[in-house]
Amino acid sequence: MQTLLTYSHATSGGIVLLLGLLNFINRTGNKNHVVTGRIYVGAMWWICLSAFIIIAFYRFSFFLMVIRVLTFYSSFVGVRVLRRRKSNSEKWYDWLVSGLTAVFGLGLIGYAIAIFIQVGSFHWLGALSVLFGYFSMSSGIRDIRFFLSNRKREDLWWLSQHINAIGGSYVAAITAFVVQNSRLFMPDDYNWLAWVLPPALLTPVISGLAKRYKQKRARLAGS
Repeated sequence: MQTLLTYSHATSGGIVLLLGLLNFINRTGNKNHVVTGRIYVGAMWWICLSAFIIIAFYRFSFFLMVIRVLTFYSSFVGVRVLRRRKSNSEKWYDWLVSGLTAVFGLGLIGYAIAIFIQVGSFHWLGALSVLFGYFSMSSGIRDIRFFLSNRKREDLWWLSQHINAIGGSYVAAITAFVVQNSRLFMPDDYNWLAWVLPPALLTPVISGLAKRYKQKRARLAGS
């Protein structure tokens, strides 16, 4: 079973890396984009599920836990925002997932504090826990605040959220690949850079694409 999980996990990872790139190249929302997007999300959710099974029954991995929470949350939000744009309302599970992600982030920060107290000095695992903990907590809180907001949502509000969320899941997938193979890219003493560089380099690119594409769609809708 562990072998099956490992190979299916790796295969799904390859599918995600390929289809994620194709969908960002083809951002038209046409039929091909929708089909490949569904396959992408399905493969991503199997990656998350298989990782949680491995963590629960075979071996605990801090790396797998953090990355899979972030990938699931980002892909979940990316899918749900397309549903919410039609109903303009959130379901109970939207609140639940956002709340649990915020609590998970707070837990990571607490874990980092415990590491720093125990070690008594700087530790890369504690620093990464603070970084990803803050990101998880702020993402969950941001979405909850959006749910609570009574302001009129601007046109195409869902588009930038969708691109940023799915893009975030893709960045997490790339980060997972780089971390798993970091020994091929860098010395062991600098493995922590594998956690930091993909998000630092790619997140601004995703945000820029979301902003530009939203502006483009807005101009086409107004013309």
